Amino acid sequence: MTAAATNASADQRQHERVVTALPGRLFVPAEEVTLECRIVNLSAGGAGVECEEPPPLNAFVVLYVDGFGRFDCVATRFVKGELGLRFVCKEAKRQRLVEDLSSFVQTGATRKTRLRLYPRLPSESDTHFTHASGVTAPCQVVDISLQGLSLRTAMRPPIGEMITMGLTHGRVVRHLDDGIAIQFIDISESTDNGR
Repeated sequence: MTAAATNASADQRQHERVVTALPGRLFVPAEEVTLECRIVNLSAGGAGVECEEPPPLNAFVVLYVDGFGRFDCVATRFVKGELGLRFVCKEAKRQRLVEDLSSFVQTGATRKTRLRLYPRLPSESDTHFTHASGVTAPCQVVDISLQGLSLRTAMRPPIGEMITMGLTHGRVVRHLDDGIAIQFIDISESTDNGR
């Protein structure tokens, strides 16, 4: 895949945008829906996406970009079929995205295609998790890594929902055939996203 960087000065953007054609998903918490989308450009400050039913302007959404990760965003504009999203994240996460984009422009490979960050170790332990509403659900840990874990469970919280397991906090990032995938999160980073 060929990626080309466009100059930010033409439209007063703070960050240089990279033209892409990456698959992704948009989770809209207010409507509890997940939308398939295509990321047409990406920068450290935001993204341009195409989807069939875009969320309303100023809505808070969570964008999942295959190979790059998840980003909390605000929908800022909709022009000629392209939804503009502004990222709401810490500077450290923004810098990681800059590095990933630089590598993507040079090699065409994303972090996901290069290497899984942390190996997953098999596990077979029974436990439970708690929804944001306080409801508890039984589950079984299938595998675990430093980044997250896979749970076998009949409960399917929506993608993007926060859960807790004891003192560990996580976010649902995928629905599996027999359960869910959880990404560990730092609560301080999550609460900072609303600023």
